[in-house]
Amino acid sequence: MPFQEGNQYGKTTKRGEGKVTSEIRERLKGLLVDTLQSVKLEELSKAEKLRLIEISLRYTLPKKITEEPTANDFKVEIVQSIDRYSDKELQDILKERCS
Repeated sequence: MPFQEGNQYGKTTKRGEGKVTSEIRERLKGLLVDTLQSVKLEELSKAEKLRLIEISLRYTLPKKITEEPTANDFKVEIVQSIDRYSDKELQDILKERCS
């Protein structure tokens, strides 16, 4: 049977939307927003800032579905002694590893 314009198939379900699930999602969103607003970025170390970015990107960027890993995959490594490097040295290291 070909597609017919204006059909209602798939628009409604017998099950309906879960009220508990949507309420939990809203509460979690509120908790997340409050938590992120309370974080003082100027008090975080460089390593903590990088870790925060890494975790945030997991939930903000769409997940790429691939059949097999590619050479462009990367992993953020947190080095506890990152504070001993200057910003220029860190930029040089990143340029070296990303090229």
